[in-house]
Amino acid sequence: MFSCNTNNVVKNEQLPDSTLIAIRDGFDTRVAAYFEEQKDIPLSMWKSSGWNEPQRHSYPLIEYATVNLMFHQNIDSANTALVEYADYFINDPEKILHRDHFHWHSEMALRLIEFFGTNGIKTAGLIKPETENKLFEAVWLYAKRRQEDQVGANTKAEADHEISNTWYIYESENHHSQSFTTLWHFSKLIKDRPGFQDRKYDDGRTARQHFESWNEYLKIYFAERAKKGIYVEIMSRDYNHKSVKGMFNVYDFTTDPELKRKAEYYINLYFTYWGQEQIDGIAGGAKSRLYQDINQGTSEYGYLFFGIGEKPHFQSVLLSAMTTTYRPPLVVVDIVCDRKGRGVYEVKQHPLGLAKDGEYGPPVYHMRTDYGGILRYSYCTPDFVIGTCMYEARPREDWTLISSQNRSHGVIFAGHENAAILPQCEKTASNRAYNSQWSVQQKGTLICQKLETNQRAGRSVVWFSGEGLGNPIKEGNWIFTESEGAYAAVCVVDGGFTWEEEPGRTKGKWLVCEKEYSPVILEVDQKSNYKSFEEFRSKVKGNQLSFENNILKYKGIYDDEFTFYTDYSKSPEINGETVNYAPEKAYDSPFLKAEWNNGVVKIQKEERQLVLNFNE
Repeated sequence: MFSCNTNNVVKNEQLPDSTLIAIRDGFDTRVAAYFEEQKDIPLSMWKSSGWNEPQRHSYPLIEYATVNLMFHQNIDSANTALVEYADYFINDPEKILHRDHFHWHSEMALRLIEFFGTNGIKTAGLIKPETENKLFEAVWLYAKRRQEDQVGANTKAEADHEISNTWYIYESENHHSQSFTTLWHFSKLIKDRPGFQDRKYDDGRTARQHFESWNEYLKIYFAERAKKGIYVEIMSRDYNHKSVKGMFNVYDFTTDPELKRKAEYYINLYFTYWGQEQIDGIAGGAKSRLYQDINQGTSEYGYLFFGIGEKPHFQSVLLSAMTTTYRPPLVVVDIVCDRKGRGVYEVKQHPLGLAKDGEYGPPVYHMRTDYGGILRYSYCTPDFVIGTCMYEARPREDWTLISSQNRSHGVIFAGHENAAILPQCEKTASNRAYNSQWSVQQKGTLICQKLETNQRAGRSVVWFSGEGLGNPIKEGNWIFTESEGAYAAVCVVDGGFTWEEEPGRTKGKWLVCEKEYSPVILEVDQKSNYKSFEEFRSKVKGNQLSFENNILKYKGIYDDEFTFYTDYSKSPEINGETVNYAPEKAYDSPFLKAEWNNGVVKIQKEERQLVLNFNE
């Protein structure tokens, strides 16, 4: 299989078209191999990774039906599986509205109808009319009630954009997009279908009326994400994938040229946003809603579309991506796959996170859209990516929970998928903590501290991977380690620390700060900038550092000067300038640029470029 590992590429040289085409077209080979491996597995042998009973019931049935319909085999059994899938929800309709039960797989059920139903575009009629009607009846129970007023005093349905501008987010960001892509797709399929086209949703409107609303909503949704930093659930691999999966249906099955164009642009934007900060399929930089950050895992989409990272398990939530006609443009493939050629650069972004009108929690998050309040910053090299989200030390209620939950920052290293140093706070309840730390960063120097306004945050700790990193060495107040291509150092500024071994499967250990509100300094640089590890350690230990009256002053290894106010009285300063939490650009890197709230995005690598105009 072709791999996009290009360690021999010289910096600032783009990959040839032939290489990029081979990577892109390798998608078909990778997907074909997946389906071939599942071809003759009987339904009784299918196992699900779903974490609740409705998912464990549904995933195997959808997966089994998909494989057999794709191979045109066991058609009766495939239909039986889909009927069983639909009956499960028809016979217990209360299950259908739970946010973790239905829209995790409904987009694939609708995709199968597009492929193999009465009017199927692959092989019409493989799904029998009675099976198709069963599936529609199940989704009807979901769709007709999802349109109730959920936006307060303003009597608007979920598809409203006049009041929300698509920034009222239902349940969570990924749940929201999984839901409305299902609702759009279902209304498209039944708006002209006898027996369904005249039915009234609970708000009194027909499927055609809902389809028209969702069509307009999606166009605005795509443009708004391009204008305002794409995700609130920042760089969350699992949740971003689930936010994207229904968009493949929009791209593949819309008959509206404008909507198809915007859906394609949105997916292009996502892969560029992710790709410029990934190393071997692992996303670097700051993230939110990350439940397991010490072993993040590689991107399943990275493997499918770009051939990088580990081969993921065959699973229902990947099926829409595995069967899409979307393919990334060559400039995006070049950015994703040419890690060496990307060189050394900074990434700055301006995503949303603040709540509007005090609506910071479920069931509906109201996003503040005039000011995101976040400067997401990453420093990227071929050997490591280090990043954080900088924001003011605000009360936790100022932030939507989908922004402040389980924020992660720190550095990942090339050489091993688990190689990382990650400052954080322990999550003390339900594996969730909110508004845990604030930070400042310039190039490879990062300073962070626990916030007093946190919720559920425990001890201040720093994760040191035991894989891909050398054994930590203590010299004075600093702890040093090295990866294949980088040196790193950590300093607990106020007080001592202890070590605790990680009891789980991931190898490594935790540095535990003696004082939970001590600032922590992280320094990382490429080995190529030093004659030896000793030279790096000597330089770090020679840095100017003072900590008096709750003010940390520090000059880092890149010669940047930081002032960090540990009493939260002021925002941090870099080289005498207060951090700007409202940068003019939504995206600012050598590869991805767009003005805040503009809607025109430029993707570029050397001579290759692509302009995504999300405006009409």
